[in-house]
Amino acid sequence: MKTIQCPYCGARFQVPETVTIAVCPYCGTTVWQATGEIFKEHYMFELRVEFNKAFDYVRRIAQRQFAAPDDIGEKARPEAGRIHFVPLYLYQVKVRAECPENPEAGLEEEYRVALALREPLAGLPRSYPFPVRGRRFFEPATLERGRYYQPDLDPKELLEEVASRARSKAVREALNTCSNPKLVDESKWLGIVHFPVWEVEYSYQGKRYRALVDGSEGTVIYLEYPIGVKERGILLSAGIGGIIASALLGAGIGAVAHSLLAGAAGGFIASLPGAYSALRLGASRVGVYKSHEDEG
Repeated sequence: MKTIQCPYCGARFQVPETVTIAVCPYCGTTVWQATGEIFKEHYMFELRVEFNKAFDYVRRIAQRQFAAPDDIGEKARPEAGRIHFVPLYLYQVKVRAECPENPEAGLEEEYRVALALREPLAGLPRSYPFPVRGRRFFEPATLERGRYYQPDLDPKELLEEVASRARSKAVREALNTCSNPKLVDESKWLGIVHFPVWEVEYSYQGKRYRALVDGSEGTVIYLEYPIGVKERGILLSAGIGGIIASALLGAGIGAVAHSLLAGAAGGFIASLPGAYSALRLGASRVGVYKSHEDEG
């Protein structure tokens, strides 16, 4: 841990060594960890979804899940809720691939955000489509409402990652006009945005489950839900039955082709992907819903 003295109010506070930009917990001033210099562009998204509404969204999504108990919608009970204010870096991406006859043959310009944590909240995908519009300047009182995270990634390194896709797209578009476009990248880092995420715990038949809900728009990002006993039996039977049926079908085709064993083996192998999904879910007592998957 490193002790920092706020250059605005004079308070001293500690932050992890990995933190790049720190926020004073007493006045909300944002400072560079290494130099103590004040950084003013700090925004936030308003928490528009209260806990009861967040749980209601969780309950609705849970009751729609395949293999969830039929009565989960009416018997699930809220247990606990906590707000996490996760840091994002805000960028203005402005890239153009110039051709001699057309200076803006390929032009990409937009605002983007990127998660500024090395280890995101469990269940929160790094590529979750956080909104860009609707932010406002940060208010220190926000720190009292939930757990606040300090950003610990280098904003300049993330800028390279954020702008790379725009550069590739700009060049592809410009190649329709000329064979050797000149790439001009004017992308820049604009500031920090803190975004509210609800962590919701709920219970069903005495067991607890966890969910994450977008605190600004209400999207259920991540959800754990129970697999019903009846549904587990159906899934296991379907998985095993699928394997047997495919093997028999393959054996029948193989018999016609005078290769019974090869046909059965081929049918068995072909059935594995679909059967595996059913068997895995049937063998588990907890299912997982995700609104968005990270690429790769």
